Amino acid sequence: MAEILKFICFMIIFLSSFIVSESLNGHGRNRCFRDSDCPKVMCPSYLVTKCFKKHCRCRKPGLQVQLNPK
Repeated sequence: MAEILKFICFMIIFLSSFIVSESLNGHGRNRCFRDSDCPKVMCPSYLVTKCFKKHCRCRKPGLQVQLNPK
């Protein structure tokens, strides 16, 4: 019985470490649907934040051509 309890406690600690590492790693934190969803302070001053494949990324500013406007 004590071994089962130790195993359950170990699994809780083990699985929670994955949850914490995912949240610290940034997965889900910088998710976006459009450029305005991204934080402006994320990039240095010479770059702008852009939403690319539902994640905020730093890009060079310039002419942005949208082929399929929604």
